[in-house]
Amino acid sequence: YELNWKNGDIYGMIISEEIKIPITTLREIAVSNGKTVSPDLKIIEEEYRNVNGLEVLMMKMKGTMYGIKFEYFGYYYSNDSGTVQFITYSSDTVLEKNQKLCEQLLNGITTLEK
Repeated sequence: YELNWKNGDIYGMIISEEIKIPITTLREIAVSNGKTVSPDLKIIEEEYRNVNGLEVLMMKMKGTMYGIKFEYFGYYYSNDSGTVQFITYSSDTVLEKNQKLCEQLLNGITTLEK
């Protein structure tokens, strides 16, 4: 799923998969995928958070793509039902200025009852 903020240049994406992926592996996949478009991609912050009863890995990463400095801010989660990468991104200055908005969106992550 792709998301676009109607009031500015902030974007989001939700990648969901049916398989369980260990969080450490998911972290490496996210970094590796990011480096395919931005070889200088670096993790600038990461921590585990409890969001709506879910233990998620929060990561912020910065890099350069086509000469533009950008930042990813996302939550990564996996359980027996599957895996979710919930990510916001934009230029580094726009994302930093709107970090609270992005965090509010990300904090909506939850699981659905089957």
